[in-house]
Amino acid sequence: MGRVRAFVVRDFQLAVSYRLDFLMRILSILFVTTTLFFISQIFAATFSTPDAQWRDPFLAWITALPFLNYFMTGFSSLATAIRSEQAQGTLESVLMTPIGIPTLIVASSAWDFTQASFHSFLYLFFGWAFFGVEYRGSFLLAALFLLLTTLVFASIGILSASFAVVFKRGDPFGVIIGTGSALFSGVFFPVQLLSQVAGRGFRLVSQLIPTTYGIDGIRRVLIQGQSFAEVRRPLLTLLVFLVALLPFSLWVFTRAVRRAKREGSLIQY
Repeated sequence: MGRVRAFVVRDFQLAVSYRLDFLMRILSILFVTTTLFFISQIFAATFSTPDAQWRDPFLAWITALPFLNYFMTGFSSLATAIRSEQAQGTLESVLMTPIGIPTLIVASSAWDFTQASFHSFLYLFFGWAFFGVEYRGSFLLAALFLLLTTLVFASIGILSASFAVVFKRGDPFGVIIGTGSALFSGVFFPVQLLSQVAGRGFRLVSQLIPTTYGIDGIRRVLIQGQSFAEVRRPLLTLLVFLVALLPFSLWVFTRAVRRAKREGSLIQY
């Protein structure tokens, strides 16, 4: 924990040196929330749907967008940290210290997750404080979905960071994963529309993306007020993703670091 704290303190001191950026980020979240509310009023007045999660489009968006940002933080934070250390010439010194690979992974991503947690809270808070949003279910159960989905994306992010360690470039599939998650996991529109408009193939793609189950579970809890027994299926699906991806990604990252040390390429970028 002391090592994680050292990384967080370093990144925090860097972040607070740009105070205007911090303020602008808060204002941008308020702006996005306000825009989504008024757009939702247009949809609510024009369209109706039997889907309980989409009867209030603003509530559907406000319970998806902040968490999508959280998931993508899990995916990109470690790779971004690795690239930053490479550019500053400090990656070799960090990896040569007596710090374990799991500790390095957690410490490098800790500040990004702290920021993402604060920003996600702001979306939910602004929706409740200014636009009368009511959340019905258990926040602890929603947090469980958030944790599992983030860990799954963090596992994919570890694979991305392995790519950066060996090849000194960001993962070329990062943009595809980000846009694909937003498009196919029901963030902006019901997943059922994919099969109705684009065919069953696109619906199958959505079923292969962890975000689909994470956002569906969070909406079931916070919008529909469902219990643990009712959301057991998406929860188990996320556990399967996690059990399959996390050990494999840690193994790949460990081998990538060993290869970079053996080749003496840690100082290159």
